[in-house]
Formats: sequence, structure tokens, C-alpha cells
Amino acid sequence: MKPAIQRTELRTYYYTPVHCPFCGKRVMGADPADETRITACAHTLFIAHDTAIEYRSPRFDENVSLKGLSDQEVEARWKQDEGGVDGFTDRVTVADAIKVAAYEPEPSAYGSYYGFAPVA
Repeated sequence: MKPAIQRTELRTYYYTPVHCPFCGKRVMGADPADETRITACAHTLFIAHDTAIEYRSPRFDENVSLKGLSDQEVEARWKQDEGGVDGFTDRVTVADAIKVAAYEPEPSAYGSYYGFAPVA
């Protein structure tokens, strides 16, 4: 069995902008005029939140068996996972993949998830 994605968690500084660990590109909020704009780089596997997967790369789709599925089918797939989006994205087995999980403090149960992997 291939090893699961490596992960690190941001709990205190959860609001810190996330940058790709391989090329340094800021992947969320890179546009000062639109802090919610996603700007994935070639290393980005996914960008997700507890309510949706905002960005899916073809490598991510292939790795977790989502290739060819509609957005509704993808949503149904991660909603079936006990761990929701967080647990579902933990299943990535791309070589040397890294996941950054950022959690807002209690009472919020909201999290954001960013996955990256080197490009061969």
C-alpha cells in the first residue's frame, strides 16, 4: 500500500496565506482585489474546505478515483467519507504529497485543506 499524504496543521495562525512548498506560489487569496480567488500552481493537487472541493487537479482526480465524475458525484463521494473533505483528502497517495490543513478555532468547526505534490 502506498503511504498516505503527509500533513501539517495550522491551528493558531490558520488565516496565514498558504503557499506551495515546491514553488512558493500563493494559492489562495493571491489577488489583492479578490482574496477568495484560487490561483493553483502546477504542484497543487486540491484546494478544499469543509463544504466543498474548490479545485481538483487531474492528478488528484486520478489518484482518488474521481476521474470522469460530475461535480455532484464527487460531492457524494466525499460526503460518504466519515471524515468529510478532510478525511477524503487524507487518502491521497501521490509520491511526496503534502497537505496543509488550517482550522479556525472553536467554536468554529471550519477547516481549509491544500494539497501539493512535486511534478515529475
